Amino acid sequence: MYRILIVDDSIVNITFMQKILSNEYEIETALSAKEAFEKLEKVQVNLILLDISMPQMDGYEMIKILKSDEKTKAIPVIFVSALSENSDEVKGLELGAVDYITKPVISSLVKARVATHIQLSEQKKELNQYKNYLEQKVEEEISKRKEQEKVLFQQSKLAAMGEMMDAVAHQWSQPLTLIGLRASLLTSDFEYGEVDAEYLKNYESNISEQIQHMMETLNEFRTFFRPNKKTEEFDIKTMINSALHLLKDELLKNTIEVSVNEKGKFKINGIENEMKHFMLNIINNAKDAFNENNIKDRKIQINILRDENYNKIEIIDNAGGIPENIIDDIFKANVTTKEEGKGTGIGLYMTKQIAEKHNGILEVSNVKNGAKFVLKIPTNKEK
Repeated sequence: MYRILIVDDSIVNITFMQKILSNEYEIETALSAKEAFEKLEKVQVNLILLDISMPQMDGYEMIKILKSDEKTKAIPVIFVSALSENSDEVKGLELGAVDYITKPVISSLVKARVATHIQLSEQKKELNQYKNYLEQKVEEEISKRKEQEKVLFQQSKLAAMGEMMDAVAHQWSQPLTLIGLRASLLTSDFEYGEVDAEYLKNYESNISEQIQHMMETLNEFRTFFRPNKKTEEFDIKTMINSALHLLKDELLKNTIEVSVNEKGKFKINGIENEMKHFMLNIINNAKDAFNENNIKDRKIQINILRDENYNKIEIIDNAGGIPENIIDDIFKANVTTKEEGKGTGIGLYMTKQIAEKHNGILEVSNVKNGAKFVLKIPTNKEK
């Protein structure tokens, strides 16, 4: 069972919070910052609910110490305070709090916020452990196999896993941003009288949906190299729109305009998230090319086509094209168009692996002002 530390100089407030959370969590309490630090020396906690206005040391001072200590800096802190000014909330978040709840609290809201941030904290730990594991495996494999013929394949595979975990973190930024936005709007919605049972129900549903998406993304990356994964039929345009949604903030930040033209509707059998990764890899590659070549008017056109022999996805950019001296080898491991030290040469290699896992043929050519990637999936391979 997860353990929560409640820090508040009011026994009434502590008792109320205990009543809300004690059925689902182990509760530790402290009436001052000093007592809280003494508790943290003895027990490990998964989350801290921290009052701000306390004698001797307030919550702001306490969180500064928590975040400066290696032993406690990873513990998520939620401020629970009667201070309701926006500046108070901003200060708390800037100091490292993951959330801010204004007193008097709503029981269901406290439960939802606590559950959300404990889950996020645990997922972050798992992600860090898995990344550390991958880094260790890369070092071991390079050390053992650098003199052997298969070193390139092993090194590429493990490095690709590392890149995928970075992609997980990138894809998580969107749902985390949405969760943060909803949290920041909650106080004002409450003040305007918009918070009722239906509001809270929708709030909890939306947060749960974002967390579920994050878990599904992590699981898909984790199991990418495992055989016999369950396939399902999915619509190509829906998959592409979903992938673009994940990149929405990056596309806006880099002023990239993407258009999707469905000239031939089709579905395929496969792993939808892997095909999203296929799209993400190619679009991110174009984004990097736009920036490296300092392109001003940035456009990516995605065409969905089909004929008697193939279902096709075309991805066309105006990012300057691929140098002719490497275009024939662009899908090989360790071949990159980026400047030295800025690319691994793994992204397009893995993109081709995904295409082949879906019985596809991936081709690339230079067109006017840019590059054109074409994925062709034979129609007789559809299931």
